[in-house]
Amino acid sequence: MVRETVSPRGGFQAVRAARGDEAALLGKVLADAFAEDPVFAWLIPPQVRGRDNRLRRFFTSMSRGYLRQGKPCYLTGDASAAALWAPPGAWAMPISQILLEAAPSGLAFRHRLPRALRTQLQIERLHAGQSPPHWYLGYLGTRRGRQGQGLGTQLLREVLDGLDTDGVPAYLESSNERNLPLYARNGFRVIGELRALAHGPTIWRMWREPRPHT
Repeated sequence: MVRETVSPRGGFQAVRAARGDEAALLGKVLADAFAEDPVFAWLIPPQVRGRDNRLRRFFTSMSRGYLRQGKPCYLTGDASAAALWAPPGAWAMPISQILLEAAPSGLAFRHRLPRALRTQLQIERLHAGQSPPHWYLGYLGTRRGRQGQGLGTQLLREVLDGLDTDGVPAYLESSNERNLPLYARNGFRVIGELRALAHGPTIWRMWREPRPHT
C-alpha cells in the first residue's frame, strides 16, 4: 500500500509497506531515530564503543521478526521514518521468534541483556491486561535530521485512518516524553506510567479510541 501525503517540505511524501527483505533498512532508520531515547540510553549508554552498530543490530532484529510474522511495517518514501505495527492478538513475540533473534539481542545489549529482558517483561505484563482487542504500535521513529517535519503523523495516519473506519482502538508505549504531544494530537491519551525496573526511565502507556468519521 502506498499513500501520498503533502510533506512539510513541499511536494509529496509516499508512505509504503516495507518489503520482506527490508529489515536492515527499517533497522537503520529506527536505530538513528532512537539514538537519543532515554530507555535505549539506559540500556546501551551513549559512551559505549560501537553503540550505533549495536542499535542497528537490535532494531534490524526486531524488524526481521515483525516482517517474518507478516506484521505491517511502513516506511516513508525517502526512508526517513519507519513504523512497526501488530494487529489484534499478535503483539506478543512467540518463543520461536525470540529464540531466532536471541543472538542479535545478546550482541546488542551484552551484559545489560538481563536488564533489557526484565524491562520488556515488565512492559508486556501490563500490556497483557489491556483490552479490548487493539492494534499495537511497537516502534515508530524518524531519523534525527528529519524530526519535527510531520513524518511521524503521516506514518500514524496510514494505520489510524483504517482503525477509525473499522472502529478498532490502538495502544502504544512511549519511552520519550517529547513524543507525547505527537501521539496526543493523533488521539492517544496517557493511561499509565511506569518506571523501568523501578529505578530506570519513565515509560508512558497510551490508548486511543477510534474517532468517528464526520
